[in-house]
Amino acid sequence: MKTCGIIAEFDPFHNGHKILIEYAKKKLGADRVIIVMSGDHVQRGIPAFTDKYSRTASALSCGADLVLEHTVFLATGSAAYFADGAVSCLEKTGVCDMLLFGSETGDIETLKQKAAASIDMAELSADPPAPNDILAIEYLKALTEKNSFIEPFTIKRDVVTHDGNKAAGNISNSSFIRTKYIENRSFSGLERYMPGSSLDHMTKYLDTHRPMTMLSYSDLMKYALMLGYEKGYSVYFDIYDDLSDKIKKNLPGYENLSSFAVRLKSRDITYTHICRALLHILLDIKKDDVRKLIKDHGSCAYLKPLGFRRSSDDLLKAIKEKASVPFIAKAADAGRILDEESMYFYKKDVFASDLYEMTASVSGCFVSDIGKALVIV
Repeated sequence: MKTCGIIAEFDPFHNGHKILIEYAKKKLGADRVIIVMSGDHVQRGIPAFTDKYSRTASALSCGADLVLEHTVFLATGSAAYFADGAVSCLEKTGVCDMLLFGSETGDIETLKQKAAASIDMAELSADPPAPNDILAIEYLKALTEKNSFIEPFTIKRDVVTHDGNKAAGNISNSSFIRTKYIENRSFSGLERYMPGSSLDHMTKYLDTHRPMTMLSYSDLMKYALMLGYEKGYSVYFDIYDDLSDKIKKNLPGYENLSSFAVRLKSRDITYTHICRALLHILLDIKKDDVRKLIKDHGSCAYLKPLGFRRSSDDLLKAIKEKASVPFIAKAADAGRILDEESMYFYKKDVFASDLYEMTASVSGCFVSDIGKALVIV
């Protein structure tokens, strides 16, 4: 059984994502495709447009066989952390043979050369790579550092680039779909860019939930910042003393989360870094947490499935036999199969999802992530 991994956010799932899964199966000959997907919060440091279960259903309905959740500790980190956590997740399944990703370069050998030549992305700041190339380079570095048996492949992303609200033909980027939906409160006119099944899952979810944006957390963030004002914020991931002091200095002028992030950004620290740092305060993600996850658990303490295809029982069986970390098939099993520190990380993942669900729910009522069933198609 040949198994290909894809690392994604699917925020939301569109035709370009479907092409990636089809390429894995038709061109690379993968029997099974595993997705490592960010949960309810994404690398830009904001909540995902729709929740992880609706996005999981979209991926499964378009050919993915299993979706695993990328822990919030690393899914909301910079490219190096994001890549390290996701690659570790695939590595620890014990069954992943290939990793497929899109890139602007579209040539795996060129990307390998760039990965081998760079110590960190700061060295490339004079001629920074395009967004997908940055992640591609970090994926390759992570594979090398882990001496991984996973073979990398890439396909060229040239129809529509990652950044900006862009679309061409029946292909768009996720930003375009999010922006148009927020403007019109409807998917009308966006049908050409999304598989029908994905559109159905998104529409059904948004019947009972709000689409989430950075502004959705404005009040919660102000409350969290006020609570931590006296002690400062330097203990949190991505925050150092100078940024902590700047947050404290500017807090009296807080209006909303987006404008506050703009106020904090500077030539030395990007808007996206600020967004991630503030999100880590809200979700209580500390530097020591991330250090422990990486050092003591190899960046992946457990495998948490979000959904799978019924026809992929052989994949699940293989992972249960070969995985090097616990596979949490049922939330009720977590307390029994995880050690104390891993359980701490698991509870933080649950908290992040519960905070998201509480904020997104139109009714104000919500079911904890622990009580939610896996998506099965």
